Amino acid sequence: MTDLDTILAAGQALAAVHGAVDQTINAALYYGPGAAAVAAWRTGQWTVRRYDQLLHDRADRREYTARAYRLCRVADSADAVIALGDNTVIEYLDNKYDAAPDLAPEEGR
Repeated sequence: MTDLDTILAAGQALAAVHGAVDQTINAALYYGPGAAAVAAWRTGQWTVRRYDQLLHDRADRREYTARAYRLCRVADSADAVIALGDNTVIEYLDNKYDAAPDLAPEEGR
């Protein structure tokens, strides 16, 4: 899966660079070399921002995937506990509650 993500990210980066070069050539042919330099600088800045956004999107996607995996593991555990029966589930939850530390602030704090 990560190999496919890498290939897709490389393709998106290549498309962004191609667009920047294309805009620079168009500006040079239509407006002259000074405008081409300005267009190259502006498209370079746009490309950097776009690449930065792609990196953030990939990081968010990885975070969401990891969170979804953890939630699936919790759901599987919950399904296994619920399959035990009603009385066993209540006893299991009571034991979990008793074992959990009391994080409520004490009086006067």
